[in-house]
Amino acid sequence: MLWVGSVVILGGVWIVGAAVSGYRAAQDEVARIRSEQNALSLQEQFDLGLKDLLEARYELARQRFDYLLSVDPNYPGAAEFRDQALLALAVPASSPTPSPVPASPTPTLDVSSLDGLFTQAQVRFSQSDWSGTLVALLELRKRDASFRTAGVNTLMASSLRNRGVEKIMNGHYEPGIYDLTLAERFGPLDNQATSWRNSAIFYLQANSYFGLDFALAVQLFSQLCGAGAWDSCPKFARSAQSYGDQLYAQGQFCPAATQYDLSLETLYNDKLAPTAEYGAQACLTATAATATLTATPTPTLGSVTPEITLSPPVITDTPTPTTTSAAPTETPTPTPSPSPTTPG
Repeated sequence: MLWVGSVVILGGVWIVGAAVSGYRAAQDEVARIRSEQNALSLQEQFDLGLKDLLEARYELARQRFDYLLSVDPNYPGAAEFRDQALLALAVPASSPTPSPVPASPTPTLDVSSLDGLFTQAQVRFSQSDWSGTLVALLELRKRDASFRTAGVNTLMASSLRNRGVEKIMNGHYEPGIYDLTLAERFGPLDNQATSWRNSAIFYLQANSYFGLDFALAVQLFSQLCGAGAWDSCPKFARSAQSYGDQLYAQGQFCPAATQYDLSLETLYNDKLAPTAEYGAQACLTATAATATLTATPTPTLGSVTPEITLSPPVITDTPTPTTTSAAPTETPTPTPSPSPTTPG
């Protein structure tokens, strides 16, 4: 009976232990599933935030990345893209930017399979539909972030790069720079893309001085005009004209004439031509007056010492007077003449 009781007790203990182990295993499985679901949810928020950035919904993108960071402060890329959204929200629109040309309607995606989505992205890329390619890739990543990661990243980087260069070439500088910045996240940019981005940044810097600091605008737009970039030559001509007016008002006629000439050589202006001629004449007059004053300066009293030419003394052969002739001659005392002898 004791043996039977021990078996019963041991059996009960085993059952309780198995139940506890099963419960813990179930709890672990639930935790794993929740973790996977949370990871998928975070990945979905990341992808949606990236899509919001690409489509210039900066406030919504900021909120998504803020949420990601509140759940996981170290979530890869969240802080970087959040900063990009904040930067976009903080930059004021200094000048009206032309609205992008509306894109052609994008065919509806076939989302029945992941391979099909990837193929559709490749087809759109081959058709130079960069935005359509990105939409397909984001949909693919939303459904399975681990599917063909290398291929998806390569296509996404190339699409962002090509779309960024295309925007910059068409004068949409800020969106183009932003696309190239996103593309650089996947790897270094090629030389051509880097050159376009640097040129766009340089243009935005020059344009920030246009109408405000004529000297700097002339200096910066002259370099862009030499490369024939966008509307830099007309802006260089207008800046040079305004800088010339400023110099003329300060009495700097020759530098003003130079700026007028630069403006006319870049973009001829009928209204500026008479002003440029007048400025050139004023420069000649000022130069001639300066030359005259330099050639015949008027001496100031006490400032110029008359030059004295010393001639060597003329020496004549005049005999040196003797002391005898120089001293007064004494009257000689007469000597008594001998008396005549009387003959004896």
